[in-house]
Amino acid sequence: MRIIKTAGLLLGVIAALVAAYLSISYAHLSPSVRAKERLLASALRKAGYQPRYWLISGYRPPWLNRLMPLSAKKSSHQQGLAIDIWVGDINRDGKWTDADVQIVARLLDKLDQTNPASQGGLGLYHKSAPRMVHFDVSGKHRHWDY
Repeated sequence: MRIIKTAGLLLGVIAALVAAYLSISYAHLSPSVRAKERLLASALRKAGYQPRYWLISGYRPPWLNRLMPLSAKKSSHQQGLAIDIWVGDINRDGKWTDADVQIVARLLDKLDQTNPASQGGLGLYHKSAPRMVHFDVSGKHRHWDY
């Protein structure tokens, strides 16, 4: 019984920390990266897809950024200019595949071409986190895949 209570308490603490992080992560995002996320959702709907993705990282204070294994030292996350999303079933085929990630990546590329003010990086993580997509509004159009 004692183990169950301890485990429940630990899960409660972890849930509270995750909720606090997500709240801080979203609250400190720049208006320009929020606008780009809304443009992405709109572009997906216009193309006949569902915006089934979840924000997993936005603003990161420098101390937290240093703890992230794939994070750049001068990450746009530290200025609230970047978002990482977890991509779900965008094309509604009942599967979570790379096709969904590629749809999001193509639309983000298109947004950068048609909206120069929101240009930025597009990161894919096929080897380390295949459902994750990074985008930012740093002003520098670039791509990477880890």
